[in-house]
Amino acid sequence: MLANAAALVELLAVTGPLNAAAIAERLGVARSSVYRLVEGATAIGFTETSADARVGLTTRFLRLADAAAGALTEWSGAERVLQRVADRTHQTVFLSVLRGDESVCVAWARGRGIDLLSLRPGRALPLYAGAAGRSILAQSSDALDDVLAGAPFEPFTAATLTSAAALADDVRSSREQGFTLSDEDVTAGIGAIAVPIPCAGAVASISAGGLAEEIRADREDILVELRRAALDLAAVHGRDRAEG
Repeated sequence: MLANAAALVELLAVTGPLNAAAIAERLGVARSSVYRLVEGATAIGFTETSADARVGLTTRFLRLADAAAGALTEWSGAERVLQRVADRTHQTVFLSVLRGDESVCVAWARGRGIDLLSLRPGRALPLYAGAAGRSILAQSSDALDDVLAGAPFEPFTAATLTSAAALADDVRSSREQGFTLSDEDVTAGIGAIAVPIPCAGAVASISAGGLAEEIRADREDILVELRRAALDLAAVHGRDRAEG
């Protein structure tokens, strides 16, 4: 199902709006499966259905994709760093930046594990959920008050932080520890660790995500790789800004 959902978004990005029959034919799935895929993608704001029953990507999704593409020009050497971490940890690794009141993924390197649909290049999560977003929130005093004012937050899972007090405590903990841990707060069974990238001109984080039990077991080893990569990414960003 996750692979088909990703394929749906990628298909619509290339073709533009399509009806359910055309989507089913191109993806090689039953029409009933298309309806479920569209329902899920619509629920998270990625697709919408027009009056003539054609499904297309929303302007919000396209805006996020454009933002990710624009941000990536400031991180042109990031892929090599992300891939190194993925190779050493076997987890999927993400570079995310602050955009408005969301954390937007601008690059990734896949690990050997499962595909994490909740975060991919061009996709966003609110700053109260997930390791990347909460790490970014801990770095952004300007965004913190606005985000806290939006509580209570809509939960993704039973582990999502939903109160202002819980999120404020999490921000303090992230700042003290120097990292942020996501333990099934976005997707059941999935965990992640994020660390801030110490660079001027951007609020960003690098995170590694995978099965929650693996993240818990290998946390310290993953943190070593993420912290080293964060310094390398800060250098990449500084060089690209200077050259730009």
